Amino acid sequence: MRRWAIAAGIAFALTLAAQTEAFAQARPDFSGTWRISQSKSSRNVFGNTPDIQFPSQLDVKQTGTDIEVTATSVRQQPVSATYKLDGSKVNVQAPQGITETGQATLNGSTLVITSRRSFSSPAGDVVVDFKEAWTVNGNELTIEKTRTQVGDTPSTQKAVYDKM
Repeated sequence: MRRWAIAAGIAFALTLAAQTEAFAQARPDFSGTWRISQSKSSRNVFGNTPDIQFPSQLDVKQTGTDIEVTATSVRQQPVSATYKLDGSKVNVQAPQGITETGQATLNGSTLVITSRRSFSSPAGDVVVDFKEAWTVNGNELTIEKTRTQVGDTPSTQKAVYDKM
């Protein structure tokens, strides 16, 4: 009987530890100011014509239900949004002439943000879909972004940010 009680106690402790670890992994904290690292990112995210544009800096505030992101780059207007972590669609504050909506969900320890950007150009109306997968590891934030535009092959690049 005593062995059974000890075994049950150990099993309970292990189960509790696993649940605590799973909960901790399910709610990573992306809060902070993050600056892009050229040396750690894909080579095609910099220069005058990057394959996929990434902001130079991200300012992120996170609560239990929301994540507020302000993205800034040199010589460009900031883009900001407050995403609901339940996947609700929100409007993204984008530069004039661009309409953007997005949604965010936590998938384990990964934040997944999907968005749709539309604007008019001399060639006609343009619609671009983005999917971003954010993971944080200590003082590094990695974002893998896929850009899909009608008629084009999807393109994926990775940017790594350092916490300031």
